[in-house]
Amino acid sequence: MLVATTALALLAALVPQVQRTARAEAMPAAATAAAAVAADDRADHTDLFAALAAANRALERKVRPSVVSVITYLKYPEDRARPEGEWEIEDEEVHPGHERAVVSSGFVAADGTILCCRTPLNNPLGGFADIIEVESSEGNRYIAEVVGSEPTINIAVLRPKFASNQKGADLVPARIGKVEPLDTGEPVFAFGDPYGSSRTFAPGAVMAMPAAACYQADLTGSFIHASMAVDPGTVGGPLVNRMGEVVGLIVPPPSFDPLARPAPLPQVTYAMQIDTVLGVGEAIVKKRSNVSPWMGFSVLSKAELEGRIGSASFAALAKPEHGIAIDDVYTPSPATKAGVRKGDFLLSVNGVKILSVVDFQQSLYYFAGVQVPIEVFRDGEVKSLLIQIEQRPVEANRF
Repeated sequence: MLVATTALALLAALVPQVQRTARAEAMPAAATAAAAVAADDRADHTDLFAALAAANRALERKVRPSVVSVITYLKYPEDRARPEGEWEIEDEEVHPGHERAVVSSGFVAADGTILCCRTPLNNPLGGFADIIEVESSEGNRYIAEVVGSEPTINIAVLRPKFASNQKGADLVPARIGKVEPLDTGEPVFAFGDPYGSSRTFAPGAVMAMPAAACYQADLTGSFIHASMAVDPGTVGGPLVNRMGEVVGLIVPPPSFDPLARPAPLPQVTYAMQIDTVLGVGEAIVKKRSNVSPWMGFSVLSKAELEGRIGSASFAALAKPEHGIAIDDVYTPSPATKAGVRKGDFLLSVNGVKILSVVDFQQSLYYFAGVQVPIEVFRDGEVKSLLIQIEQRPVEANRF
C-alpha cells in the first residue's frame, strides 16, 4: 500500500509541471522550446514507472497464492491412436486411462472451497468430467469434487479432497472486496492460472458497472465489464481491485448452448460480481444444487430502483419498510400464473423476509421444486400468493 501511495504521490507531483508547460505555450517560440528542454531535464519519469512496477509486483504476490488451476480429465478409448514419440514428463499420464481435457482457473474461498466456472467442468454429454483437479500456485495438485453449480450464471464450487499426506496449506483464501466502491475508470486486475507455465496478470479498468444485481432478465447487465483481454484459461479466475480484493469471478460470454465453451471476448472481460457469486455459492452448496431455479421475474434493490427513477419519484412512491422491487415479469412463467405484477415489492418467500437481492436469489435454491407462499406489497396493501419454483427455461435467457 505504501508503494501504491508513493506512485500516486509521484503522479500528483507531475501536475504542477504540466501546468507550467501549459503556461509556457504562451511564450515566444524560442523561449517555449528552451522551457520544454529544461522541463524534460527536470522530469525523471523513471522513478514513477519503477514505483508503479513495484506496486504491480506487490499486488501480484499478494493475490497469486489464492489463484488455482482447475484441470479436468476424461477417459480415453482403449483403441485411441498413440503419438509416435512421447516426452517422459510432459506426456506422462497423471491419471492412467485419462487424458487432460480443459484447464481453467479458480480461486480459494474463505471456507477452503474453490470458486470457478461450471462450463470448463462439463463433459461432452452434459455431465461433469471424470476427474477434476485443482493445482495450487506452488504446483501441488488435489482431487476435487463438485459440491454445487449454477448453469445460467456459470459458476461452480469445488471441494478439494486431501490425501493422507496432504494438508492444503498452500491453498490461501482470497481477500474479498466490495463492488459498491468501484466505478467506471477505476483500475482492476484479472488473475488466472491457465495451462502450463502461463500466468494471467492483466491490468485494465472498469468499463461499465452492473446495471443491476439481479441476473434473471439481463445476464450481462449484472456483470462488471473490464477493459483487459484474457486467455481462455483465465475463465473462473478472480477480478481484483487495486487493494488485491476479489470483486468478481471472470466468466466467458453467455451462450444458449449449455455445453458450449465460448472464449473470452477480445474487447471486454466479463466478471460476475462477488456478492452474487458468494450468495448463490452458499445456497447451491447447502442444497447440492446443479440447476437454475426461477420464479419468472427479476428484481431491483430499493437503492437500484431509486437510481433508476430518481430520488423525487422514489420518495413519492408507496413502498414497504423492507423488500425489493419486482422489475420485470416473464410470460409464461410461475410468476404470471401466481399473479405477480411488475411494480410489486417482494416481502417474503415461504415466511422468510427478503431484505436484499441476494436473499431473493438464495431463496430460489432453498425452495426449488416446491410451491411456496410469497408476500408482495401492491398499492399500499400486502397480498399473499402461491408460486411454484421451477427450473428456468433456456428461452428466458437474455444476454
